[in-house]
Amino acid sequence: MVNEFVYCPRLFFYEWVDGVFRESVDTVEGTLQHQRVDAKTDELPRPEDAGSEVIHSRSVTLSSERLRVIAKMDLVEVLEGSVTPVDYKHGHPRETDSGIELWPTDRVQLAVQGLILSENGYACEEGVVYYVRTRQRVRVAFDDNLLSETERAIAQAWELARSGAIPSPLEDSPKCPGCSLVGICLPDETNTLRVTLAQETAAIQLNLFPAEAGEAAECSHAEPRRLVTPRDDLRPLYLNTQGARVGKSGGVLQVRDKEDTRQDVRIAEICQLNVMGNVQLTT
Repeated sequence: MVNEFVYCPRLFFYEWVDGVFRESVDTVEGTLQHQRVDAKTDELPRPEDAGSEVIHSRSVTLSSERLRVIAKMDLVEVLEGSVTPVDYKHGHPRETDSGIELWPTDRVQLAVQGLILSENGYACEEGVVYYVRTRQRVRVAFDDNLLSETERAIAQAWELARSGAIPSPLEDSPKCPGCSLVGICLPDETNTLRVTLAQETAAIQLNLFPAEAGEAAECSHAEPRRLVTPRDDLRPLYLNTQGARVGKSGGVLQVRDKEDTRQDVRIAEICQLNVMGNVQLTT
C-alpha cells in the first residue's frame, strides 16, 4: 500500500480505506508471479545466527511497530551477517540517460522492507528488485535520503487514511489509462466537473463583484480522454439445418451433417447458441 500511495494517493485511498479493488492484466500477472515465488517458504535465521553461510529465505513476513507497517518479502538473501531483500516485479526497470534504475514506487517499497529488517535487528544496507520481464537485477543502497523519504511516505499515508477525505485525481497523468481503477476513479471526468463548478462559481462572483479593469477569470481544462472499453467479440451461433448434429470436443463445438464435419466453432467465441428445427445435440 505504500507503493500505491507513492504511485497515486487517490488509488491508495480507494484500495486501503474504501476497500475497492479491481483486477487488471498487470495485477493478475503480478499475483501469478508471486504465487510461484511464495510456493516455497524458508525460515529467516535470527540476526545473531546470520553468519558467513549463504542463506536464501523466501516469503518472509516481518513488521515494524514504530512505523506500523508489515511486509511479506519475496526473498531475503543472507551473506556474511548482512541481509538483502529481493523483490520480484513482472515489469521492467526505469531507463534513464545514466542507465537503468528502480521506479520510485519500487524503490520506496523496497526501502520499507529495509526499514523493517533493520528494526528487527538485521544489518541491511541495500535491496534488489528482480524484473521478470527483462530478467534484470537492479540494486539500490538504503542511504539516509531514501530511508527518510520512505518514512515520510508511510506517515503521509497514515495521515491520509485517518483524514477520511479522498484526494483529487491526478491531472492528465500517463499513469491513469493503465490503472485498474480508472473506470471507478474517472480522473478526467472528475477534474472536468470540478473545473466546470469553478467556472460557474467564478461567473456568479463576477456578477456580484465586477472585476477590475484588465482582470479576467480564466479556467480551462483539457478534454477528457476517452475510456477504452473492452471489445465484445462474442457472436451468436444459429443452427437451422435439418438433420444437423452438434457435438462437443474439448472447447470446440462441431457441427456435422450426417458424418461430415461442416464447421468447428470455439465455445469461447459464442455468446448464445440458438437451435431451430430438427437439430440433434450430442455431448
